[in-house]
Amino acid sequence: MQKTEHELLFTILEARKKVEEYEGFLSEAKEVKTNAEAALIEYMDNRELKSFKSSTLFCMVVRKETLYVSVEKDRKEEAMRWIEEDCGRSDMIKPTIHNRTLISFISQRLKKGEDIPQETFKYFFKPQLAITTAK
Repeated sequence: MQKTEHELLFTILEARKKVEEYEGFLSEAKEVKTNAEAALIEYMDNRELKSFKSSTLFCMVVRKETLYVSVEKDRKEEAMRWIEEDCGRSDMIKPTIHNRTLISFISQRLKKGEDIPQETFKYFFKPQLAITTAK
């Protein structure tokens, strides 16, 4: 039997209420997760821990840092020229440079202690946790 327009509308309105409610729960859960991760990272940093194993929760926790890199909007051509000419990496130059390729390139230069033009590239390391659980 086909539903009436009122029944279909009611279904839509009820679904929208649920979506709004669940999005609120999700937003709250994400905030709790972010705060807890920051607290655990701070705890580990204060104790100079790079990792630890929880036999109670059957987890391995590793503190890591993820590199984020961007090119200043008005300096994209300058960035491409620097990579191609100064660094000799024309193999990286396509119409654009893929972000993962750029991150890998900047990461390698940082590890080697090589210069990166600060006025062209912005980068930072964000502390994060890798948590693996026993299955």
